[in-house]
Amino acid sequence: MKNLNQVIANNIRELRKANKLTQYELAEKLNYSNKAISRWESGEVIPDVSTLNKLCEIFNIPLSKMFEENINIKKVKKYYKVQMGNKLAISLLAILVIWLIATVLFVGFNITNNSTYWQLFLWAVPCSCIVGIIFNSIWGKAMFNFILFSILNWSTILSVYLTIQQYDLWVMFIIGVPVQIGILLWSNITKNNLQQKKQNNIEN
Repeated sequence: MKNLNQVIANNIRELRKANKLTQYELAEKLNYSNKAISRWESGEVIPDVSTLNKLCEIFNIPLSKMFEENINIKKVKKYYKVQMGNKLAISLLAILVIWLIATVLFVGFNITNNSTYWQLFLWAVPCSCIVGIIFNSIWGKAMFNFILFSILNWSTILSVYLTIQQYDLWVMFIIGVPVQIGILLWSNITKNNLQQKKQNNIEN
């Protein structure tokens, strides 16, 4: 059997590739630097048991697999695709519920009051963003939350503007500017905090 360090190193590298992650993306998930990932994959050092366990959670495999010399990468790839497909399907189903509610309300108002509240579909957009942010925070990447928050910001303002049409509320869009700047600053702070955590992990 190969040296245990090399077995773990090879498995981390192959599992990362099977999960279509760059060293930087994997490091981001673990709050480590990509330099640390590179050292693990070279076999120079190996992560501690706690970190190995986190790696296995990311790769959706039991911890024991990390010590196997001939791990079945094809099987891991297939399992990962199924897991990602399920997560995406669950996220989309949750968003679909929002649009179903909007459609039912639209039809209901049309039948009972003979009114066409098309604005319901406008409000479905920011509501979908909120649901998307929740699921992306659990399963996705931080950069997508920045996009979702930006869409949430402008779609909410547009929905209010088009819902209350009897007033000249175009100035509301000015509110979106500082909010968008706030989102940009928040994104930058989050990125800096992650980099600081990685730096601390290197020093420790």
